[in-house]
Amino acid sequence: MTDIPYEKWLSMSDDNLAKQVGAFIKYHRLEQNKTQESVAKAAGISRSTLSLLEKGDSVTLSTLIQVLRVLNQLHILEAFQ
Repeated sequence: MTDIPYEKWLSMSDDNLAKQVGAFIKYHRLEQNKTQESVAKAAGISRSTLSLLEKGDSVTLSTLIQVLRVLNQLHILEAFQ
């Protein structure tokens, strides 16, 4: 994933930010050679919900956390400390 400077994050619309989150999820899923089906099943969500997340559509925070957990990416939540 490319690093995006803080200033660019500030100028992005909510839709573009959501798409960046989705791209992050998809990148890490593919990097781990996992299918949408396998990640969704491990996260306890439907494949279509994971697809929505990867596209940047609206999902619950709980869904995002479940997917981050399955992809071993919970460490990104350290930014909220």
